[in-house]
Amino acid sequence: MDLEVRRVQVLDAALRLVVRDGYAAATMEAIAREAKLAKPRVYAAYPGRGPLLLALLEREQRRTIDTLATAMPPFDDDSDFETILTSAATNLLHAVVEHPESALLLTAPADDAPAEVREHAARARAFARDNLRALIEWARPRRPDLSRLDPELLSIALLAVGEQLVRLAVTDPDRYPPTHLADFVTTAVDHLSRPSGT
Repeated sequence: MDLEVRRVQVLDAALRLVVRDGYAAATMEAIAREAKLAKPRVYAAYPGRGPLLLALLEREQRRTIDTLATAMPPFDDDSDFETILTSAATNLLHAVVEHPESALLLTAPADDAPAEVREHAARARAFARDNLRALIEWARPRRPDLSRLDPELLSIALLAVGEQLVRLAVTDPDRYPPTHLADFVTTAVDHLSRPSGT
C-alpha cells in the first residue's frame, strides 16, 4: 500500500476513535486495530501518537476551512442577503454530512480534547464568523433593516445557530436531514426579513 494512502487510512481510523471514545482511547495500538493494520505499519506512517494526532488536527482544520470557504457563495450587486445566507447554510449542511466525524471534532470536541483541538476549533470558528461579518457588512447598505443591528453581534448569533444546525445534522441525521434543516433556514430567513406587519 502506498504510504500516503496508508496515512489517510490511519488518520481516518484515529478520527473515528477520537470522536467515538475520546482522545485517551486513541493509542497507537487502538488506532492500528481500528485501521485493521499491523502496528509497525501505523508507525511507518507516523512515528508516534503526538505527530499522528497533530497531523489529524491539521487535516481536519484544512477540511473545515475549505468547507466553510466553499459553502459561502460570492456576493455582488446582483446578489441578495437572504439568498446568499440560505445558500451558504444549505451548502454547509450538505457538506458536513459527507464527513460527520470532521464536523463533530471541531463543533463538539471530546471532554478530554487537548488545548490544540480547542485552538483549531477557535480558528475555524473565527474564519466562519469573519465570512458572516463580511456578508453582513456588504448587505448593510443594501438592507436598511440590517443597519440597525450590530454586525459583530449578528455574526456571532448566526454562527451559534449555524453550529447548532451542524450538530443536529451530524448527530441525528434521520430526524434532521440537511434538506429539512435547509428548508428551515430558508423559511426563517424569509420570515425575519419581511417588513414588520406583513
